[in-house]
Amino acid sequence: MSPEPSRNPEPSRTTSSTPPGVEGAPAPTWIERVVESPVSRSAYASVVAHVLLGILLALATVTAHREPTSRPLVLALDDGEAEADGPDDTDTVEIGATDDRAASGSEAEIVPEEVASAGTPADIPAMESIDDAAPLSEEAFDTPPADDTLAAADGPRATAVAVRLPSDTIARGGAAIPANRPTKGGVSGVPYASRRGEERGKATRGRGGSPASEAAVERGLAWLALHQANDGSWRFDLDGCRCDGACRDPGTLSSTTASTAIALLPFLGAGSTHLEGRYQETVSRGLYYLLSRMQSTPRGGDLCEGTMYGHGIATLVLAEALGMTGDDLLRKPCRDAVRFIETSQDLHGGGWRYLPGQAGDITVTTWQVAALRSAGLAGVETSSPTFEGARRFLDSVATQKGAAYGYRTPAAAPCTSAIGLLCRMYTGWGVDEEPLERGITALARPGPKPHAIYQNFYLAQALIQTDHPVWPRWNSRNRDQIVALQSRVGHEAGSWFFADRETAPGGRLAHTALAVLTLEVYYRLLPIYRQEAVTDAP
Repeated sequence: MSPEPSRNPEPSRTTSSTPPGVEGAPAPTWIERVVESPVSRSAYASVVAHVLLGILLALATVTAHREPTSRPLVLALDDGEAEADGPDDTDTVEIGATDDRAASGSEAEIVPEEVASAGTPADIPAMESIDDAAPLSEEAFDTPPADDTLAAADGPRATAVAVRLPSDTIARGGAAIPANRPTKGGVSGVPYASRRGEERGKATRGRGGSPASEAAVERGLAWLALHQANDGSWRFDLDGCRCDGACRDPGTLSSTTASTAIALLPFLGAGSTHLEGRYQETVSRGLYYLLSRMQSTPRGGDLCEGTMYGHGIATLVLAEALGMTGDDLLRKPCRDAVRFIETSQDLHGGGWRYLPGQAGDITVTTWQVAALRSAGLAGVETSSPTFEGARRFLDSVATQKGAAYGYRTPAAAPCTSAIGLLCRMYTGWGVDEEPLERGITALARPGPKPHAIYQNFYLAQALIQTDHPVWPRWNSRNRDQIVALQSRVGHEAGSWFFADRETAPGGRLAHTALAVLTLEVYYRLLPIYRQEAVTDAP
């Protein structure tokens, strides 16, 4: 007897192996119908193809925009006057295109013969003596040509392209001053005319520069621009820049107004401002940073950040930028900064030091006087009693009847004497003053020491201002040894670091700025350093 079939049979949970379409096979599910559909298969293929194509395009884009870990600095080397739509025919110079060190693992220092601790590498020409310097041709001084190669034959090179800051825009990495502000009196002002174009070439040719010194200036400016932080500042400790520890010898000073200002001065000296020039964007961002750091106080606009050094140099930058452009945006900040200098003077001794009202020292005092002189020539009113106080301070640290100067007390140290003599020129001494002539001659007689960058920075200005007879020979030696000491290896290429205890806290940043400023002395001609400006002091 067969078993009785179930009244409620369960459907089978197993899938029949009988192919669909065969008699007795179960009906295909909706998933099977979709999979078997030709339309669905075409859609699958299309999706897969588009996904793969998207991945390939993304990889190609990433590869095309990936930057090498070590690349040359890209900066403007044109004069900003070319047609916007014209062809780009700017020649190139390369600076710091590699981070490789010498085979020994460290940079080979390039020094003149006077430095016994190191010799001159065989591939670098020996520095010519001050007596047999070869004359240079007229054509060699037509600097800075927009279409010329501004690098020494033995120096590293970097690609240069135009970088212009559009008006009313934010500069990459930080805010910038609008570039379309009107200029009043502006770039054609006589005191600054020699910083640009043909006038720069003529001044270099006529006052003792060389093609090698101009090439060193361009390398130095490129290094400084590369080490600007994203917020527009520079730091003595090189923090925040694109250096990432690749440069040695950072400084220890903490004032960012001092570090930013000392880095900006060489760009202004070479003719760039926030309104025009090769480094317009760099200067614009730096000036914006300084303005953002000014504190409004009852004394005036404070740019110290802990030291009057910072305030004095920053005020000098504002005054120069105002004098070069006539930009009213800078007039009130400059006036406020000048007022802070005047109200921070030591009323008893007449000088300035780190803190407002503190008894002065000669270095801080000279930066304040320099800033006041430049501000006055930019049209900002300055106080005669302030200059009278500065003269009183100089009297208090002078010796040898005014031919030598000490730091805070009378002495005859070479560096402070060079500073004091130049400050005497700012405050009214003319070239006919016997102590001035005697002091400058005594300082210049031994020749410039290779690493005494601070002393040489001041003495070069004093010699060229007085048109001293020893200037051609002294300058030839000083110029060539500075060029020879410029770093030419790795990320440090274009910078300087000197064994100078006077400026050691400023590190590589301060040394590079001072070296460039010294090599710009032929055309920089800041009003405070011009004979006309020196002799008409209040």
